[in-house]
Amino acid sequence: MKKFVLTALVLVLGLSFVACTRSAATASGSGEIVINFYAATDHVSFLTRMVETYNAQNPGIQVVFHSIPNDDYDDKVKVLATGSSEMDAFWIRTPAQAQQYISNNALLDLRPYIEAVGLDLSPIIDSSLPGAMRDGKIYGLPMTGSCWMLFYNKALFDAKGLEYPVNLSWDQYLALAKQLTYTENGKKYWGGVCPPWTMNLGASSAGEYLTAPAPMPYTRRYAEVLHRMYVDDKSHPSIEEMSVGTFDINPFFEAGNVYMMINGDWEFFLLNPSLNYGVAPMPVFDNIAPGSSVGQSSYFVVSPSSKHPKETYDFIAWCNTSPQGTTIYAETSSIPSYPTAEALAAYQKLVTVPGVEYRFSAKIGSEQGTEPYYNTVNETFVQEIQLYLLGEKTLDRMFTDFIQLRDEAIANYK
Repeated sequence: MKKFVLTALVLVLGLSFVACTRSAATASGSGEIVINFYAATDHVSFLTRMVETYNAQNPGIQVVFHSIPNDDYDDKVKVLATGSSEMDAFWIRTPAQAQQYISNNALLDLRPYIEAVGLDLSPIIDSSLPGAMRDGKIYGLPMTGSCWMLFYNKALFDAKGLEYPVNLSWDQYLALAKQLTYTENGKKYWGGVCPPWTMNLGASSAGEYLTAPAPMPYTRRYAEVLHRMYVDDKSHPSIEEMSVGTFDINPFFEAGNVYMMINGDWEFFLLNPSLNYGVAPMPVFDNIAPGSSVGQSSYFVVSPSSKHPKETYDFIAWCNTSPQGTTIYAETSSIPSYPTAEALAAYQKLVTVPGVEYRFSAKIGSEQGTEPYYNTVNETFVQEIQLYLLGEKTLDRMFTDFIQLRDEAIANYK
């Protein structure tokens, strides 16, 4: 324990020193208000532009951007959030993490500032904002959002004279994927590929999360969907095949022998531009509205220890809700959670993939539950469903064990 405290103290002092040095170098003697803002290196390209633009338009305020390597970010920012008075604003990766910070009283309630300026919350109140809310208070503004979709190889569908797969149910998707899995001239063709990152994807798009009471019908049905994909039909690479160190889903889909891929809209900027592909809404269960999907927002938040909370709020609100700030996201390949007309127009100029319009008409729910213990529950579910998919547990045994472990974890958290 002493070693942990000492390590944390050294980390705080070291990062605080960097922050103070950079702030002093930028604004020493100028009388400017300095706002120290922290985010991961994954976002350096557009956040650097964002900060520079904001600073140029706001004389008297200097936002200093501190980047932390992405792999270290979550751990290091937790230490800073509880041990540094130099941090004014920072980025939080997921709704579940936001809820953990809220439980630890590490975030400032922004509702008074939002109401003072009359910010219209209607575009985000039912989608991305609840992940940073509790008891009527608002602890963050969503940055960018994602949306799971169905990608398909147009050339392969055209060669077979098949219609493109738009607005499929899960049963239709599975049947089509099985039909399109075959070997021809010694080459294996796959009906689809679905990464094992979100193992309750079909259930969350139906509004059922891993904290739902038993019997969790949609979660069970989606577990069966995965079993058909990976095990029964063998129309998708299995859990074991995707666990091989060299497996990379993007080159796999780009190789030209995979008909469909379930993945997120970030693929617009990861896939080879020369690939002849289109996108469609993610499959849904029969009684769920077509176009229903899920995504995940990250958040900009304000530290309760900020010396300039109003100015810090103004900065994050400009980034995440203003036409100019949101357009910077769109022009650098990300879709802002707050959908201004200017940002959406900029994004559609940048992305011309057939079917991209489905991204903007999608009914997007949260990919994760918002409880502070949701990460723990999700990790438990992933461990259990993998045992089912690997044939080590039956579906009934898996769900019995998961619900018991889940309820114990929630009780221990409380």
